[in-house]
Amino acid sequence: MTLNIRNKREATFCWGYLCKTFNIFFERPNDYKKMKDRALQLLDEYKLNNNDKNNIINGINLTSTQYLLNEEQIYSLNFSSVRYINWLWVKILSSRNIFMLNSSLTKQFKNITPLSVQQQTDTNTIDIFNFFKLNQIPISTKEKKDLIIDFFDLVAVTKTDKVQILNNINNDWNDIEPINNFSWINKNNPDLYTWAINYMIEYAQKNNVFFSMRSDVEVENDYYKLLLMFDTLNAHSDTKKLFIQSIKKAYSQKKFRDKQVGKKQCSFNLSQKSINQLALLSEIQGVPKNHILESLINNKILELGVKQ
Repeated sequence: MTLNIRNKREATFCWGYLCKTFNIFFERPNDYKKMKDRALQLLDEYKLNNNDKNNIINGINLTSTQYLLNEEQIYSLNFSSVRYINWLWVKILSSRNIFMLNSSLTKQFKNITPLSVQQQTDTNTIDIFNFFKLNQIPISTKEKKDLIIDFFDLVAVTKTDKVQILNNINNDWNDIEPINNFSWINKNNPDLYTWAINYMIEYAQKNNVFFSMRSDVEVENDYYKLLLMFDTLNAHSDTKKLFIQSIKKAYSQKKFRDKQVGKKQCSFNLSQKSINQLALLSEIQGVPKNHILESLINNKILELGVKQ
């Protein structure tokens, strides 16, 4: 009997199968091509006879075809989006197992709960991160993506049920993504993201909503932190839309206040002729009246050579 391992994901499945079969943990080879030899070595260490070895090898080959998603199926997850990966990583890390992950998805009419995760079982409640000692604090987006794939490759659920769970995930995401991406905030000013994050925290506290976001999740920058906080806000989409209206209004007020820094209100009398001329200059040059006055004053100071 030949053990079929043709790629990294088949190697991961084989590793997971052996860990669960013998209820042990052993290090996964970094090079997937070494997994076959490591698996056969493990079977020898347990001093199994040829018949038992063949049964296990046959079990790995057979269940791999039943449980392991193909590339097209696993890549129905939107791995091209950093925002999506961060959101899904938080859901998976918080869920720990396939039963809780499915339970965390909304019960909208489009979502169908597969039979294998309708009830808790010893199989569907295995803590994938603890049992397989997976990295729980990835830094890069690629690490998160690889761990998400590992999670689905290691959970003992049939391909048909996994495809349905992936569809449910994407249904939930399709309700979240269109609400807002905060592109209206100036990306060249990181301080604005800090302001927006603080505003969101205060808004959530005032309105008794909370985030599913975890403090131990690393993101690329404050922009993606802001997106992740918004995406994991435990609130109805209508509530999120109200929040967007609120923060946009607050942002407009902030921009106005920021423009007033270094300015003071002045009160003085002008003749009606000067008022009309000032209005005309403002219209011709397309700038506010106060800018016209400031420009005239500055030019006169330069003309007189006055030191300031």
